[in-house]
Amino acid sequence: MTRSKRMQPVLRIAEMREQTAVKELGNAQRFLKEQEERLSELQDYQAEYARNCHAQGSSGISAARFQELQRFMASLNQAIEQQQQMVQNAARICVQKKQLWQQAYGKSKSLDKVVERYSEQELYEQGQREQKEADEMAQHSGRTTLGKDEG
Repeated sequence: MTRSKRMQPVLRIAEMREQTAVKELGNAQRFLKEQEERLSELQDYQAEYARNCHAQGSSGISAARFQELQRFMASLNQAIEQQQQMVQNAARICVQKKQLWQQAYGKSKSLDKVVERYSEQELYEQGQREQKEADEMAQHSGRTTLGKDEG
C-alpha cells in the first residue's frame, strides 16, 4: 500500500475534527449573538422604564411607589449585570472555539499537503519505473532485431 493511501484515514479523521470544530464555533457564535441580543433588549427595556419613571415622577408619585420603582430598577440592573457576564463568557468560549478550529484547520491542511506530496512523489516514481521499463524493452527489442539480422 502506498504512503498516500496509508495517510488517507489520518487525513479523514483530521478533516472530521475540523468539521466538528467549525460546527462548534458556529454554535458558539450563535449563542453569543443570542446573549448580546438579550442584553440589548434588557438595556432597551431599562431605558424605556427609566423614561416612564421619570415621566411619572414629574407628575408626582407616592413614596411607596417610588421605592417600588427603585427596587425594580435595582433588580433590572442586576439582571443586566448578569447578562453582561453571560455575554463575556460566551465571547470567551467563542475565542476558544475559534482557536480550536484554527488548530484543526491547520492540521487538516498540512496533512492534506503531505498526502498531496506523497501522491506526487508516487506518480513521479511510477513514471520513472515506466520509463525504465520502456527503455529496457526498447533495448531488448533492439538486441533481438540485431540477433535475427546476424543469423
